Amino acid sequence: MRRRVVITGIGVIAPNGIGKENFWNALKEGKSGIKKITSFDTSDLPVKIAGEVDNFNPEDYIEDRKKIRRMARFSQFAVACAKMAVEDANLDLKTIDLKKMLVVLGVSTNAMDVFEKEYLNFLKYKNRFYNPYFIASGTPNVGVGEVLNELGIETSICTISTGCASGLDSVGVGYNEIKKGSYDVAIVGSSEASITPLLMAGLSAAKIMSLRNDEPERASRPFDKLRDGGVLSEGAGFIVIEELKHALLRKAHIYCEIIGYGEMGEKERNIPGKGLEMSMRKCIKESGFFPKEIDFISAHAPSDPFLDYYETIAIKNIFGEYAYKIPVTSIKSMIGNPFGAAGVLQLIGGILAFEEGIISPTINYEYPDSLCDLDYVPNEYRKYNPNTCLINSHGFGGSNSSLLIKKYEDK
Repeated sequence: MRRRVVITGIGVIAPNGIGKENFWNALKEGKSGIKKITSFDTSDLPVKIAGEVDNFNPEDYIEDRKKIRRMARFSQFAVACAKMAVEDANLDLKTIDLKKMLVVLGVSTNAMDVFEKEYLNFLKYKNRFYNPYFIASGTPNVGVGEVLNELGIETSICTISTGCASGLDSVGVGYNEIKKGSYDVAIVGSSEASITPLLMAGLSAAKIMSLRNDEPERASRPFDKLRDGGVLSEGAGFIVIEELKHALLRKAHIYCEIIGYGEMGEKERNIPGKGLEMSMRKCIKESGFFPKEIDFISAHAPSDPFLDYYETIAIKNIFGEYAYKIPVTSIKSMIGNPFGAAGVLQLIGGILAFEEGIISPTINYEYPDSLCDLDYVPNEYRKYNPNTCLINSHGFGGSNSSLLIKKYEDK
């Protein structure tokens, strides 16, 4: 008998809100989290804006202050967000079978803040440099270890890195493992804290970032004709997923059900957007649904002149004429691009759309692009009653992932 996988807990840290209520209210109201960078001096950088997370206090989630000082910011986010998701799921970690539990963390750039700081210290002190913690705190897998330490559990773990698709892939890995019977419950998500001088300089050199420094909140404008690049941000998203019977036995609140997942790599010289088209096809086929049964799409759409166009073409190739009838939205218009965390935050936006019957808008959509001519839910939320949502992610290196969720029905 097919094992069904449901979502029972949510944790959110985003530039426009910490916690699911604040995050959802900001999405619904079209509130941007993009601002002038305050964490370092941007005088010599061409890009001076990003989606920084304000008002995050790690001491609200981690008691040991010494540990906090040794942790990279992405690890702090991961711990806080995982704790939120566990609490939201009302998951008692002392009573569940930890042998049937999995924790998965998706990362893209992980601890750039630690490496940049310590490299500068090394250049300054050279043979007098001594920090025994920085290598351990900077490895990609340390985030999931910190989550286990703070939750006080020993269970199976996994860290994956597929660029901006890492977060959605972490959900996909957990979903597949529960579906095939290896585990009954998983805490899955992604955490990114990549707003650093070196990374900003590198992305600026690549000329893929918006230069709207004087109007930060209007800088990220997916599908708009005047879009001039993405906006870097930070944040984290975690969810608790469970086998349906496991969730029902403990009388958990079920947000929705995961019914399909697809991933596909693409070679560098492949037709742009082909990998994302294939991941969507794979995801929809696994679900057993027809394309016309998809009610709305949470697009990858990072406000890039090319990527937004190629995703539009991929959607048209799959949905045909129905592509013009299906609402498409991009929350990156409000949160920027937090790399791997983006896919999970998109997923959470889709979950909460089910809860309230509202699709969040794509803000800053002012000038229609004839090459991007779908229904992008412009500027204001739309009252809707969606039953299904398709989420897309694309990552540097040719990673593409899609996830399909639906309202939970007891049948």
